[in-house]
Amino acid sequence: MSDESGFDQIDDSLLGALGSIEEVPESESTPACSLRDVSVRFEETDVLEEITVDFPASACTVVMGPSGSGKSTLLKAAAGLVVPETGTVEILGQNPARISDRELEALRARNGFVFQDAALWQNLTLEQNMILPLQYHSPHINAEEALTQVTRMAKELQAGRRLKLRPSQVSAGDRKTISFIRAIVHDPELIFMDEPTTSIDSERIDLVIRKLRDLRRRGRTVIAVTHDARIASQLADYVLVIRDGRILTFGTLYDVARSNDPEIERVLSDVLSETATYDGDILELMDPDTNPFLQ
Repeated sequence: MSDESGFDQIDDSLLGALGSIEEVPESESTPACSLRDVSVRFEETDVLEEITVDFPASACTVVMGPSGSGKSTLLKAAAGLVVPETGTVEILGQNPARISDRELEALRARNGFVFQDAALWQNLTLEQNMILPLQYHSPHINAEEALTQVTRMAKELQAGRRLKLRPSQVSAGDRKTISFIRAIVHDPELIFMDEPTTSIDSERIDLVIRKLRDLRRRGRTVIAVTHDARIASQLADYVLVIRDGRILTFGTLYDVARSNDPEIERVLSDVLSETATYDGDILELMDPDTNPFLQ
């Protein structure tokens, strides 16, 4: 492939950002989430077509693809938020379509979801939005403990100064950060994220990545739709590339970044170039002086 696409630079920087990259061994454990022949249609449009994939447990999988490729729908189908026309979904070993309401509620308590538009309750304060999962899934935690927990996490992510305000009164970046905290505050086993870093400033993105790295070290599973090169390079164990509702490839970051398939190269190049410049954001990931994860 010619240098004109810029993919050669992206390829090197993604791998360089991981330092001495090694192949991720195939997991022998039960997948955190599985889709089998999943198809989704909206009105007359096929959004997902016969998707089959296993998302490894205790790892971070990044989903990448161009706009309109079905990324968000794939994520919501994997989380059980979109019911497929055909196929089956298993989340943490359970099919949400075949369990009781009580079992489904217990399964939801083991998951967290960061929505692309934050999806906060507009009639509640930021503080109340964050406390909701604890109230619903962890009733043994009293109100004072819940408030202490969300306040500490908000301060940790530099979002603790305006918690008495409602979502409409703060920036999109603040709303997204609060949505992230709401998704992880009850310490779920499986975290779904749809563009978790959009609208968030660079300093706070670093804090979010640090938090996610900690969650991954503690054995949590992360499945993230993103076009942020930092998420891919600093967090991804596996990468799924999707286009037109079909999976182009799924594998370790090592394998996908070194793919010689021109179609995969083109998609990744287009996706990453939406938010990064080859001589700026991405190449800085290669520099140990500017990337604390390589120091």
